[in-house]
Amino acid sequence: MSDESTMPEEPTGDEFAKDELFPEQEELETSKRRPVTARGIAIVGGRAAVGLVGIGVAALTIAASTFLPLPTVQSTAPSTLITPVPTAQQLVCPGGILRLASDSGQDATLASGLGPAAVRSGSSSGSVESVDAANSDAGTGGTSSAPTIISTPPDAADPAQRVLLSGAQSQQVASGDYVGLAAADCGIALGDSWLAGGATTVGRTTLITLTNPTEVSATVNLQLFGEGGAIAAPGTSGIIVPASGQRVLSLAGFAPGLVSPVVQVTSAGGQVHATMQQSILRGLDPGGVDIVESSAPPSAVSIIPGVVVTDQDAVQLFSSTGSASEVLDDSTVVLRLFAPGDGVVPVTVSVIPESGTGSGDSFSYDLDGGRVADIPFHELEAGSYTVVVESTRPTIASVRASSVVGESTDFAWFTSAQKLSSSAQFTAALGPAPVLHVYNPTGVEATVAVTPLGAEATTVVVPAGASAVLPVQGGESYGLSGFDALYAAVSSSGDGMLARYTVHPPGVGSSPITVYP
Repeated sequence: MSDESTMPEEPTGDEFAKDELFPEQEELETSKRRPVTARGIAIVGGRAAVGLVGIGVAALTIAASTFLPLPTVQSTAPSTLITPVPTAQQLVCPGGILRLASDSGQDATLASGLGPAAVRSGSSSGSVESVDAANSDAGTGGTSSAPTIISTPPDAADPAQRVLLSGAQSQQVASGDYVGLAAADCGIALGDSWLAGGATTVGRTTLITLTNPTEVSATVNLQLFGEGGAIAAPGTSGIIVPASGQRVLSLAGFAPGLVSPVVQVTSAGGQVHATMQQSILRGLDPGGVDIVESSAPPSAVSIIPGVVVTDQDAVQLFSSTGSASEVLDDSTVVLRLFAPGDGVVPVTVSVIPESGTGSGDSFSYDLDGGRVADIPFHELEAGSYTVVVESTRPTIASVRASSVVGESTDFAWFTSAQKLSSSAQFTAALGPAPVLHVYNPTGVEATVAVTPLGAEATTVVVPAGASAVLPVQGGESYGLSGFDALYAAVSSSGDGMLARYTVHPPGVGSSPITVYP
């Protein structure tokens, strides 16, 4: 046997001999064999002492952190206070009364103007600028008969200050079939508004006017409702209203024979100011004219201040004789109600005398959702009233009343008002005997300051849940303050003429806002 077979193999690759030591292990093995000396004991003892001292310091630190209060650290998110660039307050006045056909009776489907309205306005700070709408279906664009767009710039010294702007117009017409007084507030253009008034029965002409004060065109859709429910009609969608323009649409062209129309107006792009203009012809006798402004949005509580009821004996005598008895009688006082949707909507109606005396009325009514109802008011004494409509679902409400003095007749639509909060401003339109009507919906008495711009204030005490009236000067603008919540309207009546409009809340101001990144 060869000696090579007995030789051990050399380790290769990652293999190593079982008895081969790592360097650390070799030092450990060596230390095991070292003899213990006095010097070694001293070194080990010193190291142990140092370790014990470290442990003691750590223990003291932990104990201190347990019993000593920790510092409070507060951090505030970074933010920036920014005041938006203030913009001019802007309102739209509807413009002059319109008629279908010309003076000669030609072009029966085209609207034409009956002259300009008298516009008055005021601002709490700075001047008021006005411009006429550039174009109109009635051919009045760029003239004094066109809708008027009024505006006022922000306060240059204090841009954050809220500038109040108000305006109103009135027009008395006596041209052929059109005789009467019409007045309207200058309102804010909206993307969604409701019109509750008018009729398209024989002798009743109702026009829808859409004014776009913005710099871009508006696309408008109309949704029509009547005593029979929703009405589908061609041409009610995709109506283009050009920038600084007015469209005039005959309601009878969409739905003839309507006794009780309600129209919802929605717009995309530019916003529009929507109104109705109604005229009545009973046989051969003119029955009056009116501008129907947009109502407050659908609400479970609708407030209609300043409903003026004239001598009802004269109205009833008129409605029972002559041409008035030969056609549909719309000279009596009626409440128009509409609730979007289906199902029966229980409604409670309260008629509150604004004088604090005299008889009012209160009753309940089951309203069919989706259908417009006209509910007559009987045996109301002459005077002014606030009508409160409470329902289980949001509703739209308005009142129509007539005035008869001798051979002069007129009518007006009283739409529901929007709530005013803390302050507002209004302008009294020119006309006979203008009166401010205010209703206090709260549970506490309110002392309202009525201040002509640049003059001394007059205070009016309005009891809780009641109304008050105050004569005002036509053509003047007034500030309202000193209240938490209020509903207000301005009426004008006399000599067989009747008109009324609500006071709208002020436009949005430019208040500082905090922006967080």
